[in-house]
Amino acid sequence: MLVPGAAAPKLVTRDMVAQRLQLYADAGMNLLRVWGGAVLESADFCELCDELGFYVIDETDLETHGFCISDGAWTGNPMRDPSWKDACVNRMERMVMRDRNHASIIMWSLGNESHFGVNHVHMSQCARRLDPTRPIHYEADAMLETADVFSKMYPSVDKVRLVGEGKDDYVHEWGAVLPSEKYRNYPMLLCEYAHAMGNGPGGLKEYQELFYKYPRLCGAFVWEWLDHGIAQRTPDGREFFAYGGDFGETIHDGNFVMDGLLFPDRKPSPGLLEYKKTIEPVQTSAVNAAAGELEIVNRYDFLGLSHLQPIWRLEAQGEELARGECDLPQVAPHESAAFKLPLPKINASGQEVLLNISYVLRNDCSWAKAGHEVAWAQFVVSPYGMPRRKAISRAAKATVEDGRSQLTVNGDGFAVVFDKHTGLISRWRKGGADVLLRGPKMNLWRAPTDNDRAGTGTGEQKIWRDFGLHRLMHRLADLQVTQSDGQVVVASQCVVAPPSLMIKMPVTYTYAISESGCVKLKVCGGFVGKWPATLPRLGVQLHVPAARRLCSWYGLGPGEAYTDSRCAQKIGLWSADIDGLFTNYCYPQENGNRHQVRWFLLADASGSGLRVDADDTFDFSAHWYDTLDLDAAAHPTDLKKRDYITLNIDMAQNGLGTASCGPGVLEQYQLKPKDFQFGMLLSAE
Repeated sequence: MLVPGAAAPKLVTRDMVAQRLQLYADAGMNLLRVWGGAVLESADFCELCDELGFYVIDETDLETHGFCISDGAWTGNPMRDPSWKDACVNRMERMVMRDRNHASIIMWSLGNESHFGVNHVHMSQCARRLDPTRPIHYEADAMLETADVFSKMYPSVDKVRLVGEGKDDYVHEWGAVLPSEKYRNYPMLLCEYAHAMGNGPGGLKEYQELFYKYPRLCGAFVWEWLDHGIAQRTPDGREFFAYGGDFGETIHDGNFVMDGLLFPDRKPSPGLLEYKKTIEPVQTSAVNAAAGELEIVNRYDFLGLSHLQPIWRLEAQGEELARGECDLPQVAPHESAAFKLPLPKINASGQEVLLNISYVLRNDCSWAKAGHEVAWAQFVVSPYGMPRRKAISRAAKATVEDGRSQLTVNGDGFAVVFDKHTGLISRWRKGGADVLLRGPKMNLWRAPTDNDRAGTGTGEQKIWRDFGLHRLMHRLADLQVTQSDGQVVVASQCVVAPPSLMIKMPVTYTYAISESGCVKLKVCGGFVGKWPATLPRLGVQLHVPAARRLCSWYGLGPGEAYTDSRCAQKIGLWSADIDGLFTNYCYPQENGNRHQVRWFLLADASGSGLRVDADDTFDFSAHWYDTLDLDAAAHPTDLKKRDYITLNIDMAQNGLGTASCGPGVLEQYQLKPKDFQFGMLLSAE
C-alpha cells in the first residue's frame, strides 16, 4: 500500500488512465471516490478528471477495519490513540498538498471504515487549514462533529427517504440518534450503496428517484467498479478468474472481491448497463405518445442539450415503420421542456406499436464518437395482443393411445407422450424430430445469486434450502383424459412438495391438444402449510433438444432483466443462440433471464422448434446447464454442457436486491407464495 502524498510508481500510462475514465464516462458516471494511495499516477488521474468534468472525492488512504470486533467495539483503534496523531495528520496533509489545485476535487474524505476518534478531528483541522474551500466527508462521523456531509453506507430506500423529508430523527443501526434539526442542514451522500456483486444490483431506480426528488440527497457511490479476479487456467488450459481460496490460502474472503460493475476482463456487466440507464442525463416522459408529445428533463449540472441529436423510430413488433430526426428545445440544466415529434399516421393492423427515441452525440468528443447513445426512452403507442394465427385448430380430431405406462396423443404428424406415473410430458415429436424431451414441470428453485447468499453463506437462499425448495418432489394424484371438439384434454393433478416437510403445492396441469400440433397449457396451484416468506421463482422447467439452440423472442432485450433490474432493456424483437443467453458470472448463479416476454421460439437452423405464447407477459431463460449444475459450481470451468437445453418459463421471479452487502429485495419485488394460475400456448413450429 502506498503512503498518501508519496510519488506513486508509474504503473500505467496516461493513455491507459484515459481509457479507464472513458469507461466511466460511457456509463454516464460523473462522481468518483478516489483513494489517496491509488496505484494510478495521481497527477494523470486528476488531470483527466479535470478535463472530462468528473466530480471527485479525494479520500485519505486510511482504514482500520481490523480493529472492529464482533461486539462492535473498536479496541485499540489508532484513530482514538493520541500516539497515532502525527501519522494520521501527515497522511491528510500530504494528500491535500498534492491534489488541492485540481478543480475536479470537490471534497476531502478522512478515510474509510475506521470508526471515529480524536485523530479524525485533527485530520479535519489540518485539511481546513490547508484548504478552507472544500467540505469534509467522513461516513463514520455519525453525529456530524467534523464532517460537512451526512454520509451513510447501504441505507435502505426508506431510510434515504426519511432523510430526504427531514422530518424525523435518524436512528443509526447501533442505536445512536441524530436529531433531524442537525442533519437536515447537511447534504446526504451514500458513500457506498448498490453492492455490485454477481447478478445485480437490483433496485437502483428507487434510489435514483429519491435523489431527484429531494435536493438534500446529493448522490451515491456503487461499490464497486471492477471485479478483482486474477486470470488462471485449469490443467487442461481453460481460463477462469480466480478469487479468494483459489491459491491454497486458508484465510480469505472467497469471491467477495468479485463485486464490480465490470468483469475482470473489463467487459461491462448487466449491472453497469442498468446503472448507465438509471443515471442517464436526459429523462423523457410521454404526454401523448401517439401524437409524439413528450417532455424532457435535463439532468446535467452545467450543460444544455445542444450536443445531442434526437433520433426517433416507430416500430411494430420488431419492424421499423418510420424514423426521423428532430431538434430539441433549449433546456437549461435541471429544467424541463415539452416538445413534439413529427410522427406520421400509421396503420399497424392491431400490432403493438412502440415509439423509441435515442439521444446521440452530434460530434466526436474526447470520450466517445459521434452517434454514441447517451440516453433513450421507449413508449407504447398501441398495446400488444395475442396473435390470432396461433389459435388452436379444431378442424380434425386427435387420437389417444392408452398404454400401460404412457399415454400418447397423436395428431397431424406429431405425438405428445405422457408418463402415466408422473402425469407429465415425457416426449413430444413432430415430423420425425423431437420438439420436447421432458415436459413442463413445476419449479421454484434458482441457482442462488450472490445477493441470495447475502455474502455470508447464509442469506435468503439458506431459508429456501432449509425448506427444500431445491429438491421438490412430484406425485401424481389423478390423471384424466377427455375428448371433445376435435381436441384431447389431459388433466394431471399432482402434489408438489419438498421431502419430509409438512408443506405442499397441489398443482393441476391441463393440456388441451389439437390435431394441428398446438398444446394449450394451463397451470393452477396453491400453497398448503407454512411456506417461507418468499420464493426464488414460480414457473415450469422443460428439457429441449440441443439442436434447438437458436432463440428469438419479443419482449425486453437484448440483455438479461429482472423485476427490479430492467431499466436498461427495451421491448423489441431479439435473437441470440443459447450461448448468447448466458451471462458468464465468475461465480456461477442465476442468470440470463429475459423479462416481460410476449413470445419466444427455440429453433434449429431450419427454423423448426418450440414456440411459446403466454396469456400474459412472462420470463424465460435457456441454458446448457441444469439449475443444480449452476448451484453446485464455484467457477464457470466447473460447468459441463448437457446434451439438452434446460428451459425455464416463469410466471415470476424474486427480485435481485443488493443483500450481498446492503438491503435485500424491496417489498414490491418480492415473490410471495399465494394461489396462482398461468397459461401458455406451446406450438411445434
